[in-house]
Amino acid sequence: MSSQALYDVLYMFKDIHKVVIEFARDLDEDQLHWKPKGYSTSIGFHLWHLARESDFLKAVVLERNPQLGVDFGEAKEIWAREELAQKWGFPTELNATVGTGLSDEAASTLPIPPINELMDYLCRSYSALEKFVELLDERYPNFDDVDEELKKKLQNIRLNLLIFLSHDCRHLGMMECLKGLQTGFGSATEYRR
Repeated sequence: MSSQALYDVLYMFKDIHKVVIEFARDLDEDQLHWKPKGYSTSIGFHLWHLARESDFLKAVVLERNPQLGVDFGEAKEIWAREELAQKWGFPTELNATVGTGLSDEAASTLPIPPINELMDYLCRSYSALEKFVELLDERYPNFDDVDEELKKKLQNIRLNLLIFLSHDCRHLGMMECLKGLQTGFGSATEYRR
């Protein structure tokens, strides 16, 4: 029987979110949209995708687990509530997507918004996810005093949180590489000082 390691997921989310935000705040519009020849995605795409994935994760968990209650927040994405696809001119057929599974061609044509609008969406998506995790930790610090059905759902939620955490780290690495190609040196150590 395997034992589960305990991780402070909220701390790790806040940490990677801070690193991503600090990384992105130093970018200008050219760096945001630049792509190497033959490459389909820019730093802007990765930032948009991280915002969409965080926004999506919170909404889908709440949609599939209404028993968590209304104090966990709304089960509707910021993306949908504010009609950001329409505002930013995203193709209608991609309205529901979060960027996963897009062809390289489709990804390369997405109309990435200006940095200030993109960062606003990213920060709000990250903040909503962090508040969700914080409440989850407060309400369910462990699996004691919950029935088996809820325990399985909570375990699945926690597993998905860890998967999304590693997902953010992978995209940060891609963005650091793209910035390094533009500036001549990498950025991984800049944000840990």
